[in-house]
Amino acid sequence: MISRRWSGGLVVLAAVAFAAVGCGKHAATVSGGVTLGGKPLLTGVVTFNPVTTGASAYAAIAGGRYALQTGAEAGLEPGEYVVTVAANATAEEAASMGIKVGREGIMPLLTPRKYADITTSPLKVTVKPGSQEIDLTLDPDSRSPR
Repeated sequence: MISRRWSGGLVVLAAVAFAAVGCGKHAATVSGGVTLGGKPLLTGVVTFNPVTTGASAYAAIAGGRYALQTGAEAGLEPGEYVVTVAANATAEEAASMGIKVGREGIMPLLTPRKYADITTSPLKVTVKPGSQEIDLTLDPDSRSPR
């Protein structure tokens, strides 16, 4: 049997733990579409890298759309971000574009290399508090030679 003193302490501890879970929520949520040459990018990864300090947010692209999360939680903090996008071609895409498959079956990068590098990506966004839709448009003409 737990004494009243202990049970009161457990209630306080549970309340503090419950409040701490709520503190982990991010002030902004971002989702959107990703296109390459006007066509939806079906797979890949989007990363929002903070310009100053803070955690990066990321998302897998599925069916031309993404929804960011930071760690295991949905959303991110408001601020300035450099966005990187990287997607490898499927075997069918590589064949249709005449791109050679790398050693050991490694598929070539479908997106232009500049978008995959934080130092060269031209995608810069400002995330505001609240929910927002930020579409990402990639230009295929800037593809690096393979």
